[in-house]
Amino acid sequence: MRISFYGAAREVTGSCYVVESSGGTRLLVDCGMFQGTHIAGHKNFDPLPFDASAIEAVFVTHAHLDHTGRLPKLMREGFKGKIYATPPTIKLAQLVLEDTIHIMQDDLEKQGRAMLYEQKDVDAVMAAFVPVEYSHDVMVGDVTARARDAGHIFGSAFWELRNGSGKRVTFSGDIGNRGSKILRPTAQLSACDALVVESTYGNRIHEDESTRETKLKDILKETVAKKGMLVIPAFAIDRTQQILFELNDLANSGMLPDVPIFLDSPMAIRATEVLKEFPQYYNKETQALAAQGDDPFSFPGLKETLTRDQSKEINDVPNPKVVIAGSGMMNGGRILHHLLRALPDPNSTVLIVGYQSEGTLGRDLYEGKKDVVVRGVKLHVNARITGIGAYSAHADQAKLIDWVKNAEAHPKEIFVTHGEEGSAVALATLFQSELGIKAIAPHEGDSVDV
Repeated sequence: MRISFYGAAREVTGSCYVVESSGGTRLLVDCGMFQGTHIAGHKNFDPLPFDASAIEAVFVTHAHLDHTGRLPKLMREGFKGKIYATPPTIKLAQLVLEDTIHIMQDDLEKQGRAMLYEQKDVDAVMAAFVPVEYSHDVMVGDVTARARDAGHIFGSAFWELRNGSGKRVTFSGDIGNRGSKILRPTAQLSACDALVVESTYGNRIHEDESTRETKLKDILKETVAKKGMLVIPAFAIDRTQQILFELNDLANSGMLPDVPIFLDSPMAIRATEVLKEFPQYYNKETQALAAQGDDPFSFPGLKETLTRDQSKEINDVPNPKVVIAGSGMMNGGRILHHLLRALPDPNSTVLIVGYQSEGTLGRDLYEGKKDVVVRGVKLHVNARITGIGAYSAHADQAKLIDWVKNAEAHPKEIFVTHGEEGSAVALATLFQSELGIKAIAPHEGDSVDV
């Protein structure tokens, strides 16, 4: 099999890999958007570096925009095949893609920015989706594909591909962090000839997952005591639900302060409803909680604000208060309106709970930048900026090494992707030095034969 890397090569976004089997089958694993600056940045407008009409099928690992965001562009350029993903991924991908359309329409109206695609292209993507459950085989040409639970976000999968000659390649997608309160653990890696593995945190070790609820409680209480606003920029899928779950846990144990908490993200609200549709995808503990009648994502004091008018009304609620809003990297969305008020306030806190790509406002704040521009307004940062790394939905270096180490059999070679250059190279080096496996971090446009 031949693999070509057309995204997420020595960078985190834009996952897109073409697989050509010796039997002539041409497949795509993910077709994600490049992120970091503007949602429709220039790289996304470049023609796809392969013939879309020659691709027979797409295997989607999960719903995040950096793995699904160019699927409508793929349709525009002539793709006519099927797109395979788990049932929750299909529903969540629709939310993600339609939200992206709304953002692009807003940018077109306000700033004259061109749209990457239109609603009809998203509709074509949804019509092409075929639901696949974990551990069920799919045949496309001479390739058999199987989705396994990646434990990253709801419905996430890593894909195992095997061709007629017996060659096996596994694409990790994004591998989940340890200690999720909602998801099942990442499935064991099966034997394969080659592994394409993510490295978002390939050079970092996360905080202890068992401490994150305590840290959330402490940050919440400190901000409330100062009569400030706690602003949590959260990814609408997974991160938001993890936080809601732990706030519900604090409420159940009587440790949640009596303070209004706003979920100010229409997509997160709708994504939470999708999770509730598929309780069979929860881990055993959360399944048991739901079976007892406890909504794991709701609690007294939580207010959901779907409309813009409801969102604006949050400004009239005096501090202390908590606002959970998107986008998670602070490069758009309702979070920006709340940051305008929170960042200059020394009593307020911005809690970062996920990866921040280079070029985003979130990355600037995470790295301690004191003067930033939000929606055209220059602000001096007086608020407390802090983070809880254990909320990350991505595996850290230790888990990635353990996942490969504890595989059914070690891969013969590894291609490290979906990480900034330092992270990808560091993880590749570690696979070689610790496990003795040939590993490289390919560049965009590289092709390899397995």
